[in-house]
Amino acid sequence: MRNPLRRRRPRSPGLAAVAALLLTSACGQDLAPGTYEGPLSATGKRGAAGHVVECTGPAEGGNNYPGAYDNGALSDDADEAIRTAFDEALVFGARGGYVRVREDDGRALYTLTHDGGVRQALIVRDGQDGWYVESWARCDYSELPDEVAEEAGYEIWSDADGRVSTRRVQSYAGPAHCSWDDMTFLEIDEAEYVRAPEPDPHVATLLSGAYEAAVALPPDARDTGFHRGEDHLWLSADGAWAFVGDGERVERWPRAVGKLGCM
Repeated sequence: MRNPLRRRRPRSPGLAAVAALLLTSACGQDLAPGTYEGPLSATGKRGAAGHVVECTGPAEGGNNYPGAYDNGALSDDADEAIRTAFDEALVFGARGGYVRVREDDGRALYTLTHDGGVRQALIVRDGQDGWYVESWARCDYSELPDEVAEEAGYEIWSDADGRVSTRRVQSYAGPAHCSWDDMTFLEIDEAEYVRAPEPDPHVATLLSGAYEAAVALPPDARDTGFHRGEDHLWLSADGAWAFVGDGERVERWPRAVGKLGCM
């Protein structure tokens, strides 16, 4: 079961903050220009940007090639087009830290490099009437800087090998517009668990039971191997509960048994 809240809009800083963050000099930063030399336009779900990123797992992204652009506002220049795309929620991921590495036939390639590889790429096009993001691609949030995942609302888990893809496990706060921001949602193994210190009465009817702030870890609980800081994650033998804590006293999070969502 996939939670419809997963695709909630990332929190957006003010325009002045975005303008300051958008382009960062590579000097003194964990950034380096991408070395992609292929065409800057291509078909496919992520367009040419999908060929630029270097991801451990599948990339996410979008592509407006080859039709006329009608997905949002046009901008006066390439830098402004990137800000516009994020403000209109047409692009997701890192809002800043990009380096413009190529220009070719009315297109500009921007890359964000982290931990030795290109983790997000944007290709911006001059459509004669204005600039827009033609294609973009992004690695999983676990492969991006911590602050990018935090800004997007994701809590990244780790295992013995390091940070784990959000496709395997992820947690995030509920949306403030539903007054669910004190709740935490956890997705793992196609199941969803909820930490709800002040649960919505409707939500409570869709859970396997009540949240408990401190319980003993059951002896048959399965260790998932995932952790965030000092918190580790176990699941009950029947999958009805997630246990989060240090192993002696843990929080008990109920599993969602109905479809959770709010307007």
